[in-house]
Order: sequence, then C-alpha cells, then structure tokens
Amino acid sequence: MKLRNILAFGLVVMTIASCKTEPDSSAIRTEVLNIHDKVMIDGEKVIKNKMKLDTLLLAEKAKQSPDTTKIVDLISRLNKADENMMDWMHFFKDDFKGKNEDENLAYYKSQMIKIRAVEDGYIQVTKESDSVLKILKASAKTPTSVHKN
Repeated sequence: MKLRNILAFGLVVMTIASCKTEPDSSAIRTEVLNIHDKVMIDGEKVIKNKMKLDTLLLAEKAKQSPDTTKIVDLISRLNKADENMMDWMHFFKDDFKGKNEDENLAYYKSQMIKIRAVEDGYIQVTKESDSVLKILKASAKTPTSVHKN
C-alpha cells in the first residue's frame, strides 16, 4: 500500500512538473509586435517633444540662455531614441522561420529584449524632455521684473 501511494505521488509530481509550459514563439512574436505598436505611439511623443525643443532652442539661442546646452543634448537623445527604433524595425524579421521551434523562440526572445530596450529609451528620454519642457515653459511665463510706479 505504501509503495502504491509513493508511486502515485511520484507520478502526480512528474505530471505536474512536465506541464510547465513555456510560451511558444508565436506568443512571444505577438508580444513583440504589441510592444512595437505601443512604441510607435510613444514615437509620436518623441517627435513632438523634439519639435517643441527645436522651437525653444531657436528662442533660447536668441537669448543666449544657459539652457541651450541642455536642450541640444535632449534633442540629440530624442533623435538617437528615434534612430534606435528605426534600426530595430529595419532589422526585425516579422516572418522569421528557423529550422525548428527552438530557433524561432530564441529569435523572438532576442527581439523582445531589443524592443524593450528601445521602449525603455523612449520612456526615459520622453520623461526627461517633458520635464524640461514643463520647466522652460513655466520659466517663460514668469515675469523677470515687475515695476510699480
């Protein structure tokens, strides 16, 4: 009786252990494409912020502001984030077919890592540019001196 219980328990454990399912390449591919779609929307924000900073840069250069260097750096980083996305899209093979499921899975997992890095870059530079735009717009609205006579 004890032996039967031990064997039954062992069989249950082995069955549960073998049921661990790793996502297949199709599921990973779908997730990669979903992230790509989100990043494309984020890319619109990157371009808008770049355009706003370009406009501010022209005004700041006219004033010879110390913020000019910060704005130039942010524009450069926004451009780099956008270039990283363009590079990823250029090299991504949506119709990748490896020799087997393991190759497909490895390919889409590597693409997941790459598109997440692009996404992280977009998020970081967008937050920073939003912050700078907010500060510069707020400082542009504050009067530098008010004289009461």
